[in-house]
Amino acid sequence: MTRSRRNIFLACLTAAVLSLAGVFSAFAQDIFLRPALEDFIDKDTKLVFPAIIETFQKVRVRKNENPVFGTVVRYENEAGTCADVYIYSLDTGAKEVRMEDFEKHFQETDQGILKLSEQNTKIKSVTRLEKSGRKVPENGHEAFYHIESTPTAMDSILYLALYRGKLVKLRVSFAPDDAEESAHADSFLEALAAMLVEKPQEAGHDSASETASPAAAAAKEPPKAVPVASTPAGA
Repeated sequence: MTRSRRNIFLACLTAAVLSLAGVFSAFAQDIFLRPALEDFIDKDTKLVFPAIIETFQKVRVRKNENPVFGTVVRYENEAGTCADVYIYSLDTGAKEVRMEDFEKHFQETDQGILKLSEQNTKIKSVTRLEKSGRKVPENGHEAFYHIESTPTAMDSILYLALYRGKLVKLRVSFAPDDAEESAHADSFLEALAAMLVEKPQEAGHDSASETASPAAAAAKEPPKAVPVASTPAGA
């Protein structure tokens, strides 16, 4: 299996086992943006997702009318590693998530991942990884895991933040022995965390045109188009 195909497999496997808020109903509204060279602006948070974040290119935006399922913005790099960003609520009425609910949701999500082997026979074990010397983003929580599964293993990143009453979650996985992809995943996390730091002029939920993200401002020239494996809805 090539490195690219292996990483695509890992990303799809992770989508199946870690997507605690990314399951879509049959009524999901799919929007495919390929090669998705334009920015995507989330109407609820006014977050601007540029075509390029670090080494990753935006390949798809999937929306669901149910706010609990929310919106998924998928990025992928040339190695085939996927970085999925979820924007969602905890209530079907789209009620703003409170800080205490955010803290509780992160703990529940973390424990749910650690107990995956109890729910999925393909998962042998999940252990938390420690990254010494790493500075945790001040506006969110991050956690790292090693997942032993059949037929392969993976390392995985979870990042969860509360932004303008919505939950923003990053999920990205890669082969345990792939230091390069681990570094790329860390860079993506840091860029996303920087996007979620509100500036004083943004506190009043300004218009999208006034909410330029640091990642959007630093977006590089788009790389060469990379063939992207088609992913079935709900994967």
